[in-house]
Amino acid sequence: MSLHLADVSRSAGRRPAPTPAHLDGFQLDAMFILDWLETGWRAVRTQPLLWLGAMLACAAFAVACKHVPLLRPFIVLIAPLLVGALMVAQERVRIARPARLSDIVATVAHHHYALLAIGLASAALITVGYVLCAIAVDASVLKSFVTSGVHHLSITYGGPGLHGTIATLVALPIFTVALAAAWFAPALVILREVGPLDAMAASLHGAVRNWRTTLIYVVAAADAVLLAGRIPLLLTSFALTPLMLMSIYGGYRDLFA
Repeated sequence: MSLHLADVSRSAGRRPAPTPAHLDGFQLDAMFILDWLETGWRAVRTQPLLWLGAMLACAAFAVACKHVPLLRPFIVLIAPLLVGALMVAQERVRIARPARLSDIVATVAHHHYALLAIGLASAALITVGYVLCAIAVDASVLKSFVTSGVHHLSITYGGPGLHGTIATLVALPIFTVALAAAWFAPALVILREVGPLDAMAASLHGAVRNWRTTLIYVVAAADAVLLAGRIPLLLTSFALTPLMLMSIYGGYRDLFA
């Protein structure tokens, strides 16, 4: 109802005030994930080309992460832009008014500073996790970084052997915080006009309140990292990433809207 009124207000030349978000987040059962996936699948059926493009972009990001380490910080930085675009598309599907590509681009461009701030904060958290992991598991990695320069910094966790497993377990808490803080933040920024830091704090708080649901995502992501040596990264990105992206909007609606 509020979005229909918003359309009327825009046609009259006035910008409506956004509906306040419940920034504390509600506590939900973990089985709500199935409802979130159903909501995402409805959006995929409505705009399959848009989602296919998003999936191909994620696959390209995965390949770039593996073969071009210097691009990893950049990919983390721009990921909220992609998520924000999908949030716009799903919000419009919910009100039965699918957005055109030009609408999505215009909305994301309007909020690009806030979305980039989310990406920058997430990249900073992941970098902290990488450095702590290097200190805890292999001090020579940190020494190489200090002596050889910043171009040797690659944001990655895990790897073959015992050291890779230990590195993943050491870095997992910080990686989880970074992911949880950025999970619902693009939706809150774009759909509720929340500031980037407030949006990340709300997203993290919602993830903590729903720790059982968060644990499912963490286990799935950790398994993907630990099995990276046995399962091609491209296959993992096509299998896991779509499910995660499809569930974000439904989770945002149930937790905050």
